[in-house]
Amino acid sequence: MKEVDTKTQILDVAQDLIQRLGVNGMSYQDISEVVGIRKASIHTHFPKKDDLLAALLDRYNDRFLGIVDGILASSDSPEVKLRRYCSLYEATLSSGSQDKACLCAMLGAELATLNHPSVERVRQFYQANEERLVTFLKEGCQDGSFRFPGDIAAMAALIFGLLEGGMLIARVHGGTAHFHQVIEQLIQLVKG
Repeated sequence: MKEVDTKTQILDVAQDLIQRLGVNGMSYQDISEVVGIRKASIHTHFPKKDDLLAALLDRYNDRFLGIVDGILASSDSPEVKLRRYCSLYEATLSSGSQDKACLCAMLGAELATLNHPSVERVRQFYQANEERLVTFLKEGCQDGSFRFPGDIAAMAALIFGLLEGGMLIARVHGGTAHFHQVIEQLIQLVKG
């Protein structure tokens, strides 16, 4: 197998494990068993767990924010854009056994155990999402489709927190059906 293919496979398996178990519940042994390579081979690509986590966060953040930027650039109505954004989280939760959460939600829960570069990458993901939500919300307020009281930035923080935390709660209570109801309630709140 090519080096790039093995590296990508390692990242894919690590991401899946972290999204389901958390970074502290995932080991190189777990990855080696799924990928079918020795732990030493993983260390060749990622000498330390921090190296693996940095590569994983860079890849995840770029992909996720690229999708969000595509939603922002679309000609869809503000409500459809917000629904599409929320559906990214719903799709993550509904994949597999309805036990996956956003990578950065899982890492945010374990922030105290992460090293500084990883902590900063998680914070950047949170900030970038809230900034993009502000853009969604401003557009909706300007065209009259959103009529919520209060500050736009505070509403963006509320939405992001609800989605990240809501995924964790939905894993315990009701799965995607519960999460979908929460999203629908959120849309009604934003529409006023």
